[in-house]
Amino acid sequence: MASTFNTASTRLPMSYPPEFLDLVDRFIHLANELADGERAGEVSAAILFAAGRYNAFNFVSTGGTDDTRSQAEAFYVSEYRKAFVSNLDGVVGPVVKPQG
Repeated sequence: MASTFNTASTRLPMSYPPEFLDLVDRFIHLANELADGERAGEVSAAILFAAGRYNAFNFVSTGGTDDTRSQAEAFYVSEYRKAFVSNLDGVVGPVVKPQG
């Protein structure tokens, strides 16, 4: 089964079901535990790398091919950008900004 990506749908505002946000919160909680002390930058880099590794595995294991690779790359990059910007803007969840 080849993976398909609908980039047109990524332009629409999204709402997230509570179960999805719970999963997100669980990852963030683990990241916060791992970042105890001065390791926030390292944990941030690790979670980004882990997401890339997991999504590459998911793409390949669900039938992704060389023919659909560039479409998958564009999809995942677009999704990350949307998540990053939405969170910075406080659309999805609060981001605590440093004071000063």
